[in-house]
Amino acid sequence: MENKATLEYFGATTFRLRALGLTIFHDTWLDRPSLMPEYLNINDVTDVDYILISHAHFDHLPGADKIAKRTGAIIIANSEAINRLRDAAVPEEQLVPVSGGERVPLFAKAVRTAAKAGEVALRGGPPGAPLEPHHSLAVAELHIWPSLHCLIPGDHATLPDIFDSGAVYQGSTTPFDSTLDITRGMKHGLFRLKEIIGEGNMDERTASFASWMDDKEANVMSACDGGQLMFNILLGEKGGGNMNILFNAHLGAYEGIVRSIQPKPTVAILGIAGRANLNGRPFDGSAATFATNLVKWMGMPEKVIWCLHDEW
Repeated sequence: MENKATLEYFGATTFRLRALGLTIFHDTWLDRPSLMPEYLNINDVTDVDYILISHAHFDHLPGADKIAKRTGAIIIANSEAINRLRDAAVPEEQLVPVSGGERVPLFAKAVRTAAKAGEVALRGGPPGAPLEPHHSLAVAELHIWPSLHCLIPGDHATLPDIFDSGAVYQGSTTPFDSTLDITRGMKHGLFRLKEIIGEGNMDERTASFASWMDDKEANVMSACDGGQLMFNILLGEKGGGNMNILFNAHLGAYEGIVRSIQPKPTVAILGIAGRANLNGRPFDGSAATFATNLVKWMGMPEKVIWCLHDEW
């Protein structure tokens, strides 16, 4: 069926959605360290309309620059991710910085091309602004909401090898536990693995990962997430019965925002790893309990798909 939506999963939080003639990537971590599984060769990605980036970390943003340059895809992301992509020479006209609260019309590539030539109805704008299609020509909508990165249970010294979604966590390690701990761990931990561990002390898998992390020119990323984003893609009746597909790539959320989302998602794709982050504070309880609450706040989507639960 021409209008049937398809969703493919490539590990972590990277998905490819095809619907209504659009190809949309959510995150783009395809080009991985050499000893990690490869689910899709990034060089085989040749047709993309939009790239949605949940945040700027190493397992979400890398690859967006390469795909955008090859395909002309529009990247919608937070300002930290956009700045890193700008540094990687992604054309400015393909970069859309957002912070949550925005609603964006999504157009077929042919319509965007026609708009550049002034051949279709255009959106208004100041003199010299790039020519963009009028919103009436959109085939789908994107609603963007602020969200939250998960937290790390305990501290980095006691980080479990496997996150158990049934494990119950209570209280805080300090009165200030927050996503700043994630940024600090990235900047002074994952970004310095060779210095901390020593190359001679690494097993082959860790050495491969450390070398990949060191290559910031090839792998665009930041230690700061830049502000987690949640995306609700509205496909409407043309997409197969008022289907709304929501991505929330980490185990965190602002309860009030999630409750207020309209229209409610029919499909929710949710990150499940780590300790839940509720309103910027550690959630007392298990990941499973938080996820159950999250699904209820979303109005009980017809289908829930988990992500970030794999071994990358």
